[in-house]
Amino acid sequence: MFSMKKTVAILGAGAMLVSVAACGNTNSSDNGGKKEISFQTWNLKNDKYTPYFEELIKAYEKDHPDVTIKWLDAPSDGYEDKLSSQAASGQLPDIVDGGNSILYGLAKAGALLDVSKEAPDAQDDYYEGAWEAVTMQGNGIEKGAYGLPWYVNDGPTYWNTELMSECGLDPNNIPTTWDEYFAAGDAIVKNCKDKGIYLGITMGYNAEDLLTAGVKSFMNSDHSKYTFNDEAGVKQLTRFVDLYKAGGIPPEALDSSWSQAADLFQRGNLVAMAGSAYSAAGFKQNAPDLYDHLAVGPRISDDGRSASLAYEMLGISAQSKHPDVAIDFARFVTNAENQVAFDKQASVFPSAKGGLEDEYFSNIDESTLEGKALKITLDQVKNGYGSRPAEFTDNNGYKNFQQQIALAMQGKQTPKEALDKSVEFANEKLAQ
Repeated sequence: MFSMKKTVAILGAGAMLVSVAACGNTNSSDNGGKKEISFQTWNLKNDKYTPYFEELIKAYEKDHPDVTIKWLDAPSDGYEDKLSSQAASGQLPDIVDGGNSILYGLAKAGALLDVSKEAPDAQDDYYEGAWEAVTMQGNGIEKGAYGLPWYVNDGPTYWNTELMSECGLDPNNIPTTWDEYFAAGDAIVKNCKDKGIYLGITMGYNAEDLLTAGVKSFMNSDHSKYTFNDEAGVKQLTRFVDLYKAGGIPPEALDSSWSQAADLFQRGNLVAMAGSAYSAAGFKQNAPDLYDHLAVGPRISDDGRSASLAYEMLGISAQSKHPDVAIDFARFVTNAENQVAFDKQASVFPSAKGGLEDEYFSNIDESTLEGKALKITLDQVKNGYGSRPAEFTDNNGYKNFQQQIALAMQGKQTPKEALDKSVEFANEKLAQ
């Protein structure tokens, strides 16, 4: 996560911000009387997406003959560091692509415009949850929307019905609440502990695992401190610790990744796994025998809402020479029509109002596993939210959170100690 600390170390915080404000963005210019702005995407210039963006830019330039769009693209590796160095040198593109955690550091350093100030009517173009996802505040950030919402993703929970039957569960009753989820875990431990079969790798170190189980808030309202170590959080983590000790969560979960989870699930070691809406197609191709025994259900939640939505956004450089043009083009990229066109290719969902009502999403064939997964995810995107605060980055608390929970799983500390230490560490990072 980019937090401008490398920049501060080189230039000093005050000098860095002065340079950012004073030197201007050399990626935007006037070229032959035309206003040129730069638009940087994140690992999207390839055979699959290049034609879309070229046509998008061509359409905008046709309607705005006085504007030239310079499309840049950066690889995934080192993207946050690239943004950091671009901002420090005054080379931050007019429009930058990134998730809210990636762009949080830029906003905190004053390198992004508050779109809610510059274009207050923009809020009406997006779903409420999407606008909340790009809104930041506290810790030196004046409350505002530091970008425009772009695409969003989420996914259902996949269940191996063959293993459910083998372990004493009813495959026609897919768990949806945490009580049902942990009850399923108890049944699996009782009936399948010696067969190398586990419930899943979920173990409480995502914000959604706590908030959907009754934690009142992950942070307080002004984002000045973390609050997830309340009674409900301790209770939820205790349930995960107990399930791990009983043998319902595999040891690999302590240091797990998406690829490992998918491998365990496809080998028949996991009964359940959270995936994306399009994981079903992958299972069909890579594990056809498993595919024939799969069912899908929503993300586990006590309030019926998914808290795992992940939003991408477009930030606007505070040093842009043409902020009005940059905002206008970003709004063009993220309007409902253009979002839906991109989403069809990228297998994601729109954040612009009206996008989810597009015919493409309304005519879903629910007779297939793929259709069911897509419909569940669509409903979650409509009603869900992103629970992980932009501030809670790997460096600023998330990795430590995972480490503390792993220690609790191993019995080296209590669940309360794990959450208390996590909150203490994250709050210290807020003050830096």
